[in-house]
Amino acid sequence: MKKINYKSRIIGVLIVIFVAVNAFLIFIDEHDEVDRKSYINEWSKSITYDLYEKLDTDGVFTSQESNHVYFDSDVGAFSEFLVEEGEIIEQGSDLYTYEVINYDQQETQLESEMDRLEEEITAIEDYIDEIQNYDISDSGSSSFFGNNTNDESKEHVRTEFQKEESIAHQAAELTKKEAMLEMVEDQLDQLQLDGKTITVTSPFGGVITEVSVTLESPLITLKSNDLQIEGKLNEKERKQVEPGMAANIKVEDMDLVWEGTLDAIQTFPEDIDVHRSSTYPYVISLDDSSDTILPGYHAEIEIITEESLGAVTALEDLLITDENIYAWVMDRNGLLERREIISGISENGLVEIKEGLSEGEWLAYQPKDEFRNGAPFFTPLKIHTLSLKEAVDSDSTDISRFVMMGLLAR
Repeated sequence: MKKINYKSRIIGVLIVIFVAVNAFLIFIDEHDEVDRKSYINEWSKSITYDLYEKLDTDGVFTSQESNHVYFDSDVGAFSEFLVEEGEIIEQGSDLYTYEVINYDQQETQLESEMDRLEEEITAIEDYIDEIQNYDISDSGSSSFFGNNTNDESKEHVRTEFQKEESIAHQAAELTKKEAMLEMVEDQLDQLQLDGKTITVTSPFGGVITEVSVTLESPLITLKSNDLQIEGKLNEKERKQVEPGMAANIKVEDMDLVWEGTLDAIQTFPEDIDVHRSSTYPYVISLDDSSDTILPGYHAEIEIITEESLGAVTALEDLLITDENIYAWVMDRNGLLERREIISGISENGLVEIKEGLSEGEWLAYQPKDEFRNGAPFFTPLKIHTLSLKEAVDSDSTDISRFVMMGLLAR
């Protein structure tokens, strides 16, 4: 006959009674007089990180501008083309020649054209100086370039971008006018030296895309070598962007990446139709270009709609949404704190913490049903992180101090 193990049974009954009594005491503890602890198995640390919110779209490389060269049959008789379609030319390259019919009339016309271009160049230079001298910080409630919004920080950035954009646009226009003036001066020099045949040079560089053999205007069309990105955004995407936003451009098949700026986004859609979604064309300028890219190549675009540089961040899974967002924070006193959080933008599982956390604070993750506000917490001992050598080499005074700290903490 098998002998009954009364000792084991008694121990088992005592354990059950012990657990039941403790559970009952906790249940009736209305004033939190029973000291409770929180067990934390997983935790994570808040860090600083650069976060970006991006809008993904598609675009295509295009030439920045088309330029046209004309011929006035009233000033002479056309002789011949010196270029052909598809040819890449530089500024100052010979385009075509013509025979002068009326010397005096042509000389007067060229001199008048020179005077007009010189006046335009002076006006552009004065306008550039005016923009450069404009102090955005002293602009007050109105802007030199447009109306302010309620968000002063965003408005300052927008106005600064508009200022730089306007300067760049006028500088490009100035370069074009100076090149045209040089072309006219060259024609006048040829006229005064020869008096019969004039060779017209190009004020632009680029690719010859069209030559009008019938001499219809424009006589020659050029596309610039400088590229930009063009694309379209739908209504929802249009609400998220504004000029001046940074952009990343990628051509996947070629493993090439560029940085650029959203230069322009149309206010009006291409077509308005009740039964069709509206699309808004945009243009992105490139910070630099590459000879390997040709007009017509397609690209993947990331427009950075918002950024937070050096932000305090936490893993998204550590934040809990109730009426307000909060997190369980482990403080230096060994207590667990339920702390409300104000969050910002997020990226790849990381969330910007605007208020509620500092860099380097520890956040409890699992198991959440064990967390109690103001309760002491304890964590499992991770043997694999301990070094026997460090323990052996530790000073006996340090060992005694740590032992006493542990006993006093209990």
